Amino acid sequence: MEWTPGTPLAFETAENFRELGGWPAADGRRVKRGLFWRSGALCQIASEEDRKRFEALGIRVVCDLRSGVERTRQPDPEFIGIRRHDVGAIRDAEGGELPIDANNSLHLDADGLRALSREMEAIYSALPFHNPAYREIFREMLAGELPLLFHCSAGKDRTGVAAALILLALGASRETVMADFLATNDCRPGAVRECLEVYRSELEREPELRPILESVSGVRPESMQAVFDAIDRRYACMEDFFAAEYGMGPEQLRLLRDRCLE
Repeated sequence: MEWTPGTPLAFETAENFRELGGWPAADGRRVKRGLFWRSGALCQIASEEDRKRFEALGIRVVCDLRSGVERTRQPDPEFIGIRRHDVGAIRDAEGGELPIDANNSLHLDADGLRALSREMEAIYSALPFHNPAYREIFREMLAGELPLLFHCSAGKDRTGVAAALILLALGASRETVMADFLATNDCRPGAVRECLEVYRSELEREPELRPILESVSGVRPESMQAVFDAIDRRYACMEDFFAAEYGMGPEQLRLLRDRCLE
């Protein structure tokens, strides 16, 4: 049966655990299977069978994009032979890690949800730039340290932007990047339903909150478009962006594509 890009791995408990393999990229090629994995917090890998499924992937490097607060509250399991980079992807104006806790988003009132929506738009617009967490990912890619897994708490926002940048570096179109991003909504439908149920009474009073709640529990195309727009405002082309932000000129991008595409 033909592989469909964006299909989640069949874990018993972990949602939104999938790979970038199969997506179309530069020169009519596709991303090789089994190189890049994206997920939510690895503490979701709870059963022995799921642990065996994870270990069978042969992952060499894990990049945890969560804040120190989130890592302390829900530490990743220990896996033998895997190197880690624990670098929060959401930074302040001075480059310091912000103590974000994604779980707090389910305990907000209507005004808090609106404020969170505005904050998330700003976060998406800032994530591609001066980001040490994403730079670690590209350093490992250039060094050939694959397979690599990157994750945050839900595997959708910080992880979604990381996946977008990897795909863009490999020459994927923005339509492909958007498709991978929006696949989150199919990969964690339970979380979306749960969030809407938690806020059912608020939704009955204020139906206009629904798009905000959908972005809290899932993703919306406007968020990824904010990433594209932010890059376009600063750089004339993607090549300039990758050279300035990640030190990858034409030679490095060609190396990545030759290594990671088929």
